[in-house]
Amino acid sequence: MTDETSTPKSGATPGAADEYDRRDALRAIAAVVRGDGIEVDADSTPARWSLSLTHIVAIPGADRTLKLRFRIALGPLPEIEAELWGMLTAEEGFGRPQAKTLGKRVKAACLSSSAIEKAKGRVDAWFASMAQRAASFGDAWRPKGFADELGRVIGFGGRIPRLQTLLDALEEAFSSAIARSGLKVRRERLENASGMGVYLDSFTTARAMIRRLRLFVGPTNSGKTHSAMDQLALAESGCYLAPLRLLALEGQEALETRGRPCSLVTGEERDVRPGAGFTSSTIEMVNTSRIWGACVIDEIQMIGDPDRGWAWTQAVAGVAAPEILMTGSADAIPYVKRLADAMGEELEVIEFTRKSPLRVQEERVPLPDVRRGDAVIAFSRKDVMGLRHDLLARGHTVAVIYGALSPEVRRAEARRFRDGTADVLVATDAIGMGLNLPVARVVLSTTRKYDGREERELNSSEIRQIGGRAGRFGMHEEGRVAVLEGESINPVRRALTTPPVPPEDPRSWISPNLSHVQAIAIELDTNSLAKVLRTAGQELLRANQTFRMTDLEQRIQAATAVDKAALPLEVRDILARCPIDTRDQNNLRLLGGWAMNQGKGIGNGAPDAAERFRHHVGTDVELEKAERAVKELTAYAWLAYRFPDAYPEMDLCQERRAHLNAFIERTLAERSLARACPVCGARLKANHRFRVCDACYGSRLEEGRGGGNRPAGRPGQKPQGVAAAGGDKPAHPNFHHALPRGRGKGPGKAGGGAPKRRKPPAP
Repeated sequence: MTDETSTPKSGATPGAADEYDRRDALRAIAAVVRGDGIEVDADSTPARWSLSLTHIVAIPGADRTLKLRFRIALGPLPEIEAELWGMLTAEEGFGRPQAKTLGKRVKAACLSSSAIEKAKGRVDAWFASMAQRAASFGDAWRPKGFADELGRVIGFGGRIPRLQTLLDALEEAFSSAIARSGLKVRRERLENASGMGVYLDSFTTARAMIRRLRLFVGPTNSGKTHSAMDQLALAESGCYLAPLRLLALEGQEALETRGRPCSLVTGEERDVRPGAGFTSSTIEMVNTSRIWGACVIDEIQMIGDPDRGWAWTQAVAGVAAPEILMTGSADAIPYVKRLADAMGEELEVIEFTRKSPLRVQEERVPLPDVRRGDAVIAFSRKDVMGLRHDLLARGHTVAVIYGALSPEVRRAEARRFRDGTADVLVATDAIGMGLNLPVARVVLSTTRKYDGREERELNSSEIRQIGGRAGRFGMHEEGRVAVLEGESINPVRRALTTPPVPPEDPRSWISPNLSHVQAIAIELDTNSLAKVLRTAGQELLRANQTFRMTDLEQRIQAATAVDKAALPLEVRDILARCPIDTRDQNNLRLLGGWAMNQGKGIGNGAPDAAERFRHHVGTDVELEKAERAVKELTAYAWLAYRFPDAYPEMDLCQERRAHLNAFIERTLAERSLARACPVCGARLKANHRFRVCDACYGSRLEEGRGGGNRPAGRPGQKPQGVAAAGGDKPAHPNFHHALPRGRGKGPGKAGGGAPKRRKPPAP
């Protein structure tokens, strides 16, 4: 406002003022006192004044202060309002001198307001409340970290907030921080209650002993396991722990050839030798309550596996023996060292060198150049069977090994390759452990695999483990590792020529046992096994320096399937460990049905799918169904050993399992694997270009169109219903695709060629 404002407005009556004049005057006063942080809401009647304050507070426990800036409302100033109207209606009018005069009075009134101390008191009271609430969290509360967080919160992007807005922001920041601290307290409480926070203390017998830990590391074919078994046989008693039943069988044989009677214990098998002081078992079946003279833990690098590593941790930490011998690759060293330090035990690392050289073959291998003694590696059953078909078409005899096969069939296939009945082996990485094979050259068909979570590149440890099967000492002068044509040799070269890379996180995996599960259930006040396991997986061992929680997802899925059964928590926990494929809903339903019957006191009969395989050999579709049936019988046997009353047909189960294994062995040994329609089971001609028969395709096509009663298939051809014996309907309606080149007729690389849609059959 300029001095000219002291002159009445043009057309205005001298000595008169209106609301517009009042607002202009208030804004002129506010401009005078703005440097003192005073502002006015001139549009309200009476005008309302506010003040910006700076208040310094100390953060309790942090030895740090914060400068807070905020605005408080002072409300109207009646005396100023009355004097303003007087000036506005005076003859001389309202100008800059009047604004300065009233500005001084506004400043004095605002800065002396009792609201200032009240506002600062509210801030101080909030910080006192914060300190009181935080104290209940003890060491979980981190005041310095919270001070840093508040420093970020109070900036407000350069703006000055109102007091209540500031207090709300402080409370929100505190609530977030306290929630994290509360979660930490909850986790610590759960860890303490469950005993997982002091996992090592649960192995009282082992902790009471003075143990010697020795780690034999080296590549495959270096003699480390042979040396460890020699040491084990010198003890008065002992146990050999293996990742696979095949290796456990080999361990039993190895000890008995050294003159030591040895029992065999696996999840679904017991071969107890009277008076035997030695036991060979799969590692999950380890006995940590018995005192042994010595123990060999094989394939120790598996301690780093997120799914099964917990079993190796349990064995290393819990076996009560004065001498613990671990054998495996050097990848295990960081994990075992961290674990040994936590146990306070000395670790001796003994390195072995390979007995025969292992070389990288730089030249890619075309499929026609695969030769006798080669092992071609794929990473899915589908790819293994496709390569088998292509190699058979080229005149080879082929043995196959993949994860879906039972240990008995894998061993029979390995025997066929070993004795020369099959000149080429096609396998998944299942050959990486537990099979001694006369492989001259390992040929990787791909350097990528799907690991159950994602498709990824093979890591160096996997390549070394698989490639190391080439060049068995005493059978070949050297071993070679190559890739099929079209693949890159770089990952193989890198894996075989560089030392192992230390893991980013060398903590060992552990899994909750029954005592942990029961304690967590009590703490959570729940009877749901799935909830207990989910809580353990999400909340425990987040800050532990030695251990981390294994992936419990498969166990949670199984727990969900059995939780509805009227069974005690400890029984359901055992059922949830049953070796089923939790990705298969049929398997989950089967397990849930067994659990329901068990809870009602109804005995479960052995699965009877084997009765459908009484013929000599089968088709490709029957082979896959037989493999699934063996898995169901294996799960039944696993449960029958633990609950014989609820699963009383163990003998029948083993008989059917043996029958199916023999059927699978005969089918795999066939020169040509007959093909069948996966929908109805009808036989397909060898040169049939599609996965399903024409009748089933026609029937599905009619369903997709919405029906009618027109018969499916070509004219004159008898239709076959999709519900006929042979299997479930495909999940996707567009399933009548041509087979990839090389599958139905003529040689060709497995998986080559894009699938083609066949035209619908003529009506």
